[in-house]
Amino acid sequence: MKSFLALAGCLVVLGLSALTVNGQADKRVTDIRAKVAEINGGAEKYQKENKNVVGISTEGAEVTLFRSGEELKKISAKIYGETFKGTSEFYFSGGELIFEFDRISRYDTQIGLKKPVKVVRIEQYRSYFEKGKMFRLQIGNKVIAPGTDDFISHESESLKNVKVILDPPNAE
Repeated sequence: MKSFLALAGCLVVLGLSALTVNGQADKRVTDIRAKVAEINGGAEKYQKENKNVVGISTEGAEVTLFRSGEELKKISAKIYGETFKGTSEFYFSGGELIFEFDRISRYDTQIGLKKPVKVVRIEQYRSYFEKGKMFRLQIGNKVIAPGTDDFISHESESLKNVKVILDPPNAE
């Protein structure tokens, strides 16, 4: 009986620990969503800078940077590829990336072929960052586990894209 109670007690502690960790992640997500809503609400007041960026995809990208004074608040990018068209929005707080939202329309063939391309699938990615590291990735309704190949490659690609947009390589 004592071992049963000890085991039950351990399970309760483990369950509460999991809820606490999940609650902390949810609080971070909730805080980031509030900051994103605030940034979008003030977007009309920000100074905007438009530019074309190479190095993100085969067909290039059109980017708008939103700033409040010197502080970068948001990057909105239209990204073109041979088999897709996408939009990416990067949100910043205190100079750090906090959130990225991607919407990608996948085509049934490459652009430029004789037949018109048709969108066959739309993908949505939500990426949450804290202190330069991604802590949550959601693709559609599925949360991707940290440490998986999909999680690691998406984090790397996101940070690379922000770097290319803000500090493009020399075009020589």
